[in-house]
Amino acid sequence: MSFFLDPYLPILAYLAVWGVLVLLGYLLKAEKHGIILKPYYFMLKTVVFNSWLERIGNRFRRIWLVYFDIGAAMGLGLLVFAITIFLQNAVGLLTRAPSAGPTLLIVPLPGLTIGWDVFPYVLISIAILLIPHEAAHGIASVLDKVPIKSSGVFMAVFLPGGFVEIDEEDLAKRASKTKLRVFAAGSSTNVISWLLVVLLLSNFALTISPLYNASPSGVLVTRLSDGGPAQTAGIQPWSVITSLDNTTVNRVGDLANYLARVRPNATVVIGLNDARKIPVLTKPASDNASRALIGIQPFDYYAPRAGFLSVAFPFQLFSTFQWLAIILLGVGIVNMLPMYPFDGDRYFDTILGRLGLKDTRKARTLASIISLSLLGGNLVLSYIMFGTVFPR
Repeated sequence: MSFFLDPYLPILAYLAVWGVLVLLGYLLKAEKHGIILKPYYFMLKTVVFNSWLERIGNRFRRIWLVYFDIGAAMGLGLLVFAITIFLQNAVGLLTRAPSAGPTLLIVPLPGLTIGWDVFPYVLISIAILLIPHEAAHGIASVLDKVPIKSSGVFMAVFLPGGFVEIDEEDLAKRASKTKLRVFAAGSSTNVISWLLVVLLLSNFALTISPLYNASPSGVLVTRLSDGGPAQTAGIQPWSVITSLDNTTVNRVGDLANYLARVRPNATVVIGLNDARKIPVLTKPASDNASRALIGIQPFDYYAPRAGFLSVAFPFQLFSTFQWLAIILLGVGIVNMLPMYPFDGDRYFDTILGRLGLKDTRKARTLASIISLSLLGGNLVLSYIMFGTVFPR
């Protein structure tokens, strides 16, 4: 029984802490102070952030107006793109086209839907995603004097985030231009943030150059395969490989090129940056018996410019950027699907109103059904073809 429960003990402990917090919240009557504590749900609701959003919006009013006007225009493109991309991918999955890929659900339940090793990166990415997304809605509202009722932070089980509660009744009376700005603000900000993250990723060496050497000088061992050759030989995580059989290795490409010439079950001597030489018996890859493996997850090693800096940080930052790029773009697109309760639904409703359609309920219902069918169809087909809808 203990062996069966071991992988889930961290989750069970975490959920138990939630139970204690909920009990304390009930006993101390936390709701009187704007703190909402329910089973596995925490919310701090306040008006403190309202004035902060108002100051930011009013200080750069002209710049924000241009920014959110661009965002409103982007919203239409994102709505059309979202429907198109899900339709094309569904057709591709049905026809087994090589270009079709899985539609993934990123649900941060470590040990169940994602590995513990990537959980911190996903959690940070979701927090970074939600806070600017909601702040953008708030600032766009402030520009046209739409009241903000409250704002704050929340955590639902493992999912952290922020929120801005806009006066929906007041917003409903406003001009369509105001509505389009507000409804598209979150997704357009996500996509613009995604572009920035992609820029940082594509120039990663430059991004970290103030703290780390821009040129890699080895291969960082970020993870070891359980029972793999490197682990068996005694190599530890975060070791730095600098040579193979006295051949200098400066980057992952050098490592891959050398191992491509090595036969499985041959011994290679791995040189580390602490001057140790460790013989490692390679083994064949599971998908290619002629390819030699040493059982590591490698990453280019960037030497720190100061002794107190962690050798692991560049890899951790790169991984965070990768997950952030995936989540920012994914949420930015999905959120603009014309489907209740996403922002795309209300954006679509506003567009229909501008086109002169007075009763938009039937069109919105049809759009929601189509969008839900496309999203659900992609998930079902992804599960059938790839065996999962969760990232591995």
